[in-house]
This record gives sequence, C-alpha cells and structure tokens, in this order.
Amino acid sequence: MSNPIEKNADELARVLDEIEQAAEQAAGWLDERDRLVVHAKALGASHRQIAPHAALSHTGVGKLIKRETGSADSRADVG
Repeated sequence: MSNPIEKNADELARVLDEIEQAAEQAAGWLDERDRLVVHAKALGASHRQIAPHAALSHTGVGKLIKRETGSADSRADVG
C-alpha cells in the first residue's frame, strides 16, 4: 500500500506542472490573437469589426494595436 501523503504530493506536483503548461499555452495564444488583430487592422478592418472576433471591446482593440505597434492610428474608429 502506498503512502497517501507521498501520493498527494506527487499528484500536487503533477497538477502544478499542468498549470504552468496551461499558462504558457494561454500566453502563446494571446500573443497569436494580438498578432492577428494587428494584421486584420493592417488589412483595413475597423476596430468594431475586429472586436467581437477577438473577445475585446473596440476600445480594447485600439489599445492593443497601440501597444503592439506604437501606432498613432490606434484610436477607436466607427466603421
């Protein structure tokens, strides 16, 4: 019979490793989303067009674009 304390410690270590992996994957997906938002804007999409696809407000899209590009053309647009 195995020691329940050791078994718990092993499971906890495994779960903590999984959390770390999930956090790394989430960061990677957010980087990809940000890249695609900037690309969509470069292709002529408005902030309002991009927003629902990126799970952001149109203002959030503008802030993201400004952060990623430093562009002065990151103000919220109406289109």
